[in-house]
Amino acid sequence: MNKRILEEKIFKILMYVSILIVLGSLFIIISLVVANGATSLSIEMITQTPTGGYYLGKSGGILNAIIGSLFLALPATGLAFIISLGIAIYLQRDFTNPSISSFIRLSLDILWGIPSIIYGVFCLSIMMFLGLGASLL
Repeated sequence: MNKRILEEKIFKILMYVSILIVLGSLFIIISLVVANGATSLSIEMITQTPTGGYYLGKSGGILNAIIGSLFLALPATGLAFIISLGIAIYLQRDFTNPSISSFIRLSLDILWGIPSIIYGVFCLSIMMFLGLGASLL
């Protein structure tokens, strides 16, 4: 048997074993979360606001967290879609200056490399500096 074919078969087997390990681990994690958390999940938990003792195991819900997440995610997604669509169209069709195109690509690579928590801390520090008291962040 050719060495390349043997090597390919060995690595295919390793790939399938790796896939089985990852999917098995994922199944175990999801099963444990569902089995241990199913008793706590109810419609009241989703539709009620948290009360004072919610974090101590008393009644209450996560409605404020859900609404806050939607208030942050939907406008951010819409704004990002509009900006990214314009940049993508510019980079694919209308760019005449390669240096501007490479600058945009470099800037995007830098932005993608920064964890989102850094952006959150940066915005929080600006808000604290400006004396703003409340935020969805």
